[in-house]
Amino acid sequence: MGTKLFGTDGIRGLANEFPMTGEIAMAVGRALAHVFKTHPELTQKVNSYRGIRRARVVVGKDTRLSGYMIEQALASGLCSMGADVTLLGPLPTPGVAFVTQSMRADAGVMISASHNPYHDNGIKIFSSDGFKLPDEIEDEIERLVLTKEGEKVRPTGDLVGKAHRIEDVHNRYLVFLKALYPRDLDLMGVRIALDCANGAGYKVAPLVFEELGADVIRLGVTPNGLNINDKCGALYPEHVASAALQFRADIGIALDGDADRCILADENGDIVDGDQIIGMCALAMAEEG
Repeated sequence: MGTKLFGTDGIRGLANEFPMTGEIAMAVGRALAHVFKTHPELTQKVNSYRGIRRARVVVGKDTRLSGYMIEQALASGLCSMGADVTLLGPLPTPGVAFVTQSMRADAGVMISASHNPYHDNGIKIFSSDGFKLPDEIEDEIERLVLTKEGEKVRPTGDLVGKAHRIEDVHNRYLVFLKALYPRDLDLMGVRIALDCANGAGYKVAPLVFEELGADVIRLGVTPNGLNINDKCGALYPEHVASAALQFRADIGIALDGDADRCILADENGDIVDGDQIIGMCALAMAEEG
């Protein structure tokens, strides 16, 4: 076809220009609902109404201004093909994957361009297990969008889908994250400099550490739609490293815009990059077998 929508990490581009337009987002929503309606093997359960498959899709986003536009267009496309949509609002990418699985949804969608500037945006799709869609399914969605083949099918009447927003999603994810921490430990007496990049983690990330007992120095927690990743977060770890020194923190943590990666700083203000973090995790996992 000559044109590609999906890259190595979903669809991404300058918001309101191809491929990140409202029209494409709506078409992706329609294609996604159609694929799950015609491929029941993709889901962990069977949802049916009058014998017709109804997909359930959760949609999260980061704090970009264009997220409103993409979210509404995507939800409209999903509903127009008979899918039911749950809107999560701003939530980290791993949180959207978690909610997709915990709510037994057929698919999850994260609207974010990760560490890119605010004027970019993207669409990343998860399957029902919270992991990335198989390449062949992305290819089929892309084909349906670019050939407009999915336009031929239009449910009517009570077969049109509905959308609703849930307000307590941060608390659900917060409980899950805290449960990962050993119950016989806490963070009392630990001071953390935390930079949330004015992005998707600005609500839940500070609460996780505070509820575990830490004293949290909050940075990058005032998103306005335009300041995500702007001289803050994981792209600018020197910011949190400086704060760790200034506030005598035990550790500095810098997240990116969709809070699926972090860069650390130690108590001396020295930056610990991603390669070092992966190495530390690998050694720990090897010790645990």
